[in-house]
Amino acid sequence: MKQVLIFCCFIAYTFIIKAQSGAQLDSIARGIKLDSTMKVEIESEFPGGVKGWQNFLSSALVYPPKAVRKKIQGQVIARFIVEKDGSLSNIEIISGPKELWNAVLDVLKQSPNWKPAIQNGKKVKSYKNQPFNFKLETA
Repeated sequence: MKQVLIFCCFIAYTFIIKAQSGAQLDSIARGIKLDSTMKVEIESEFPGGVKGWQNFLSSALVYPPKAVRKKIQGQVIARFIVEKDGSLSNIEIISGPKELWNAVLDVLKQSPNWKPAIQNGKKVKSYKNQPFNFKLETA
């Protein structure tokens, strides 16, 4: 009997905030104005930190049954903005097996509001990249 395990890179919890120049160029192309800088004083985070993120993903992220049947594994990288109010916007998939994309999009759309990034004592938008690793294992 196969057990399906989803390993999300929440241990490292490495989100990437783009440098201002790169974010501005990318944002201009997408019509998004970010007011974050190269390095914020306090990065945005999921409520409850890493443990909260792990708990949320373990209950909300579903390995697509079709991907399980086809034995599709791999890493999906999602990009999104954490807005000043903590909501997620501009969620998109930037790489990974297409059969796994909807699972990642769905879980991010279900996400509660995050704690926004802080710069100079003010809440600011932050651009994030989040990897999700999908791996099938047999028992």
